[in-house]
Amino acid sequence: MSGGGLLPAEQKILDELGHLPLDFRAMWAISNVFRSSTALRRHLEATVLAPDRLSWTAFTGLWVLWIWGEMESREFAAAVGISRPTATGVLSTLQRRRLVRRRKAEDDGRIVLVSLTPSGRRTIEALFPRFNAEEAKVAAALSAEEQERVAAMLRSLFRRVAESAPAGEDERQRSSSI
Repeated sequence: MSGGGLLPAEQKILDELGHLPLDFRAMWAISNVFRSSTALRRHLEATVLAPDRLSWTAFTGLWVLWIWGEMESREFAAAVGISRPTATGVLSTLQRRRLVRRRKAEDDGRIVLVSLTPSGRRTIEALFPRFNAEEAKVAAALSAEEQERVAAMLRSLFRRVAESAPAGEDERQRSSSI
């Protein structure tokens, strides 16, 4: 396997484990998806979300409610990709900031429905164009064709993982994240 173009961490792994019968190509592909997503998340939190005092999870929650509309709190947790207890904390923070509201379902008081407030809608509508502008700035490292190819390849990986998801996993959880 050629060492050209590898990141220092990849080269170190190859130096240490290159004698083992491992699928390094698969390792590089998957580890670089993770490495890139982590770096992008940190970058977008620091450059776009920090001025509004929003975490990635809070932003994702606003996005989900903006796109999908009102939903049950358990669906919210699944769509954002967080546990129900974490969702409770995120929603409490967003509710204190008057960005979301929670209410009991009329037909079943055990069910909590979550939606954006007018202030929450204004916030995400103002924030998302800035978020997308930074996405475009980062993606400009790739040509338009490369962006299309990367998106298609990542969709393929996503679908492969979604195929093996546990039965009953909510469709929103598999498809709504940013």
